[in-house]
Amino acid sequence: MFPIPYTPHGICMGTIEHDIAFLLREVYSAFMDQLGNRPLYEWFLFFFPFFVFGEIPRYIIPALIILGDRIFGLTRENEEAKKRFMLTTPSVSVLLVGYNEAPNIANAIESLIEFDYPAMEIIVVDDGSTDGTYQAAKPYADRGLIKLYRNNSASGRSGRPAASNMALQLATGDFILSVDADTSFDHDALDQMIAPFHDPEVGVVAGNLKPRNADKNLLTRMQALEYLQSITLWKSWLELLGWNMQASGAFGAFRREALQEVAAWDPELAEDADLSLKLKKAGWKIVFASKAIAMTNVPEDIHRLVVQRHRWDRGLLRTYFRKHISLMKFWQFDWRNTVEMSLELVFSVLLTVFYVIWFVFMCIFFPTILLFAIVIMYFIYIAVTILTVGVAISTSERGREEISLLLFAPVFPLYKSFFRWVRLYSFILEYFRLNYEQSYLPESAWRNARKW
Repeated sequence: MFPIPYTPHGICMGTIEHDIAFLLREVYSAFMDQLGNRPLYEWFLFFFPFFVFGEIPRYIIPALIILGDRIFGLTRENEEAKKRFMLTTPSVSVLLVGYNEAPNIANAIESLIEFDYPAMEIIVVDDGSTDGTYQAAKPYADRGLIKLYRNNSASGRSGRPAASNMALQLATGDFILSVDADTSFDHDALDQMIAPFHDPEVGVVAGNLKPRNADKNLLTRMQALEYLQSITLWKSWLELLGWNMQASGAFGAFRREALQEVAAWDPELAEDADLSLKLKKAGWKIVFASKAIAMTNVPEDIHRLVVQRHRWDRGLLRTYFRKHISLMKFWQFDWRNTVEMSLELVFSVLLTVFYVIWFVFMCIFFPTILLFAIVIMYFIYIAVTILTVGVAISTSERGREEISLLLFAPVFPLYKSFFRWVRLYSFILEYFRLNYEQSYLPESAWRNARKW
């Protein structure tokens, strides 16, 4: 027999290993006792989030189909039609509206100038900033590179929607590119955004947003994973089906005729979603340009991120399921709108509530099994993250830069779990209209906004 090794402090390593093995056997025995003779419906309850909630049904199937499409080349874009359309040099007006964007405005303008597109005008509107936004942009106006305007109204700033409408009135282009001041763009982004308008039924083109500051900290890396999953992957999937519903306010292109038809932007909490859905109602198609890359700054601390998601979640409920709930009338609008609206309702709203019901139920009646369910689902969600984000990276123009994000996949399920509770809190406030007027819109715009 070999002697049992001891640590320098006299702790028997053999005893520790024995205790761990004993504990694992006891845990396994308790788990099997709990699950031994249970009916099928209880198994369903135990793993409800895995089978129904969140990313599993929403992202696995799209990831596999997109991967297959990439491998076998099942769908092809009409590149020839795009090239012929761009040879006509369609006129484009870029609208850059900002409030207190002094640190970012020059970089955004520089990035737009680099498009070097012959039929482009850049319209910058300073919406009553109290910092040096106007002064930072003025040298570009003095050189004739942009058209610069400032809201000097006595009532103060008007808010992003009203300022965008002002810029639209000043624009002369047949196509409108609306961008954020903290965003920069790939050199071919404008061509990629305008080319899909070769189809006369297309009224909106959604760009592919990515976090510029992804490497700043763990929180920004989580958002980079999220953008790959929810934008690069999910919008690509919707594009295959023709179901895209929304263009981001940070990077979206519009047919001028379409904007004028629906009176452009309304003063809403989620004005980008609202405008997209208005155009859907009017019968215009929304497409996703996956190769049109824009880099944007994402929140770097938890407080700002929670505030941002709180506004997004309240805006989702208010815009989709109050103001534009009629889009679910498949007998009146395109049936594909009904399907995508239904998916948003199930995955974003209903299952957020059902998850909490499930969690409370398990805590009360099956607390031991809840622990096992959470651990098992945690590892499953890691695998799902690697699959879905991996597929998104395989289609990405920046795949080599983004591949390292997969190292942080084990943290992503925890990040997503936390923001389920943030979303629930936001939905409760919105549903009961609590703090309803705490809007990001200024008071002058809020006064005139319809309350849904």
